[in-house]
Amino acid sequence: MGSGSWLIDGSKVIDHNGEYFTFLSTVNYRLQVQSPCMVDLVLFPMDVMTCELVIESYAYNAAKVALNWREWSPVFSIAKSKLADFTLYGLQWTKNNFEYAAGQWDQLTVSLTFSRAYGFYLLQMYLPTYSSVLLSFVSFWIDLKALPARITLGVSSLMALTFQYGNVARSLPKVGYVKSIDVYMVLSTGFIFLTMIEVAFVCYLESENNNQKKKMRQKQKGEQKEPTTSRVVDKVSLWSFHLTFIFRKKGQKKRSVNNSYGAISITNPNASEGDFRATVEDPFTEIVPNGTTPSARQNQVANMFESLHALAQIGLFADDSEIEPRWTAEKVDKLCRTLFPATFGLLNLLYWVYYLYQNMLAKENALAPGVA
Repeated sequence: MGSGSWLIDGSKVIDHNGEYFTFLSTVNYRLQVQSPCMVDLVLFPMDVMTCELVIESYAYNAAKVALNWREWSPVFSIAKSKLADFTLYGLQWTKNNFEYAAGQWDQLTVSLTFSRAYGFYLLQMYLPTYSSVLLSFVSFWIDLKALPARITLGVSSLMALTFQYGNVARSLPKVGYVKSIDVYMVLSTGFIFLTMIEVAFVCYLESENNNQKKKMRQKQKGEQKEPTTSRVVDKVSLWSFHLTFIFRKKGQKKRSVNNSYGAISITNPNASEGDFRATVEDPFTEIVPNGTTPSARQNQVANMFESLHALAQIGLFADDSEIEPRWTAEKVDKLCRTLFPATFGLLNLLYWVYYLYQNMLAKENALAPGVA
C-alpha cells in the first residue's frame, strides 16, 4: 500500500494522520446461520428441542471488545413463530464470561425452544393405526365357520400397521432408546396380535368341545342297556326300596330310569321350576332296623327327597350330552367384543394423558426468566 493509505482496526479507528478518535455507530447485518440443537426424541412426536446461538469475539478479548445485551427486548422474532414442523415456544438469552490464557472473553447465548407440531402425525400415523386396530376387532363378529375371513382380516391389519410405521421410522434418526411412538406402535401391534391368538384359541376350543361331544355320544351308545342312574343312587345313598319320583322342571320331558334299587320317574308338563312331588313304595319292610318308628322313617324319606330335589336343581339328572361346556367359541367371542375395545380405549387414554403431561413439563423446563 501507499504511504497515504490507512487501515481500520476492529477495536479502534486511526485516521490517515495517525490521530486517535472514538465514535458510536450501529452495525446491521442479516445473517443466516445454522445452529446445533439438543434433540431428545423420547417424547416424539410430542418432543421439545432447544437450539443455541453463541455470539463471541474470535480474536479480541473483553478488554478490546465488550459484548452486552440491550436492556429492552434484546432478542425478538419478527417472523412468524410457527414453522411447518415446529412452533417457537420460547426465547432465552444469557451472558457469560470465560477465562482463557489470553484474557477474558464475553459470550452471548440465545436459546430457542421449539415444540414439534404433531398434527401431521395424528393424520398420517395415529388415525390410520386406529383404523387398522379397530378393523381387526371386527373378526369377533364374524362367524367361526368363516375362519379364512378372520385370519385374512387380522393379517391385513398387521401388515398395514407395519407398513405405516416403516414410512415414519425412515425419517427419524436411529436412536438407542424407546420413543413415544414406539410405545404406541407396540401397543397397537400387540392388540392385533392378540386378535390372531383369539382366533386360534376359539378354533382349538371349538375342536375340543366337538371331540368331547363325540366321545359322550359314543359312550351313551355303549351304555344304552346299562343303568343310567347308578351314579345318582350312589351319591344319595338310596336304600333298597322302589321309588317313584316325579319332578317338574321347565323344558324337561318325562323319562324313567331303573336300577337294582328301584325306579325314578321324572317329568315336567311345563310346570314351574322347583315344583315337584314324589311317592314311595317300599316292599322291603323287613330291612327296617329295630326300634325305627314309622314317623322316623317318614322323616328319613322326606330328607331323601330334599336331597334329590337339590341334586336335580344343579342338573344331576341331566344327560351328559345335554350339559353345555363352560367355555365355548361363541362365549369367548362375545367376551372379546367388549374386552378388547374397552381395554384398547383405556390404554390409549392413559397414553395420551401421560405423554401430553410430559410434553407440558418439557416446555416448562425449557423456559426460564428472561423469556420474551
